Amino acid sequence: MAEKYLMRDSLFLLLLLSSIFISGCDDQPESISNPADPTPETVTTEQILKDFEEAERAAAKLTPPDPVITLPEVAGWTRSEPRSLPQDDHGFSVAYDHPAGIVVTLYQFTRGLTKIPNDLNSDPPRKEMQRAQTGIQQAVKLGIWKAASETDQGIVPLGDSRTQALWSRYSLTRKNDESVISDTYIWPHANVLLKLRCSGQFQDSSAEAASLKALLTAIGTACQTDSQ
Repeated sequence: MAEKYLMRDSLFLLLLLSSIFISGCDDQPESISNPADPTPETVTTEQILKDFEEAERAAAKLTPPDPVITLPEVAGWTRSEPRSLPQDDHGFSVAYDHPAGIVVTLYQFTRGLTKIPNDLNSDPPRKEMQRAQTGIQQAVKLGIWKAASETDQGIVPLGDSRTQALWSRYSLTRKNDESVISDTYIWPHANVLLKLRCSGQFQDSSAEAASLKALLTAIGTACQTDSQ
């Protein structure tokens, strides 16, 4: 049951963080893309699901771009095939699932940018983290979660690798008062943006924390091995 809820939350976040609601990587303010777009006060959860399904069908017809890293296979994790994001994002997502109920999604995208500096302090990764945080707050306003609070953030390595990423941790509360941790990692690499969203209760179990660390390490190491 936990896996079902985590997958549903991931689907809603994918929509909220897509170009349907959030403006692209440019000099516009971090807000709804134009005044005519729906706002959290007027959009229903049912409409969000409908919009997501339509966006998913359109994206399914696209061919995902090639990964800029070798997508790792990690013991204990089941990896999906890349699935295209909406066309304007020029990217894909890959899901990693763990039997303990941890859901990790890797995103590769450009949002139409032709040059993305390999610098965590540059605008593209910083703005993308702002979008991720805005998307979570919008999800609360839409009633997808009862509450959300950021409990930590900073620049951290991916597991034991040398790859550094922007990091934000949220505690999310569902309507039944069940809580879940959601970690977001964002970093530039090989002229794209890479993002990880990790959801689960991995902070409560040393075994699950170790499994997640192994996956993060593998992805971070792939960035070093495949560095361009």
